Amino acid sequence: MLKDVSVNEITRVISLATAPAFLLGAVAALLSLLVARLTRIGDLVRALVTDRERSDEPWKEVALREGLRRIWYIRWAITLCAHSGIVTGWMVVLVFVDALFDFQNSQAIALAFIAAMVLFTTALLFLLLEIRLSIADLTRIQHGHERSKTPAYVGPP
Repeated sequence: MLKDVSVNEITRVISLATAPAFLLGAVAALLSLLVARLTRIGDLVRALVTDRERSDEPWKEVALREGLRRIWYIRWAITLCAHSGIVTGWMVVLVFVDALFDFQNSQAIALAFIAAMVLFTTALLFLLLEIRLSIADLTRIQHGHERSKTPAYVGPP
């Protein structure tokens, strides 16, 4: 049953919904970053596949394998981030349902917030793993260029 809610109560509920709104903003910003990274990695993988057909160099296979691994991490980061946004949205709905219908959803709201933060933080972890692969790839390229300048280099690849 819909209860009579005062303006002060609605103001309090809106202020409670502010923290999730900031989380939704962070989710949107992270999703934008992740999609941009996915697009760039996808372009890299397509270029490597096209170039692989023209020449059969072993470093291209390694780069392709690493690119596909990076896509896997970014895909999971995007999935987790999107789920975090969905859970956060439902949390805001629960806050308003609680205020309007007096359902006593405090435990569900708290669990939704915890779930949203776990999903968001795990998405950040997957982004970190992808960034580590990207840095490793750049380091490998840098070392490859350094070795090609010094023909006397003998050491592990």
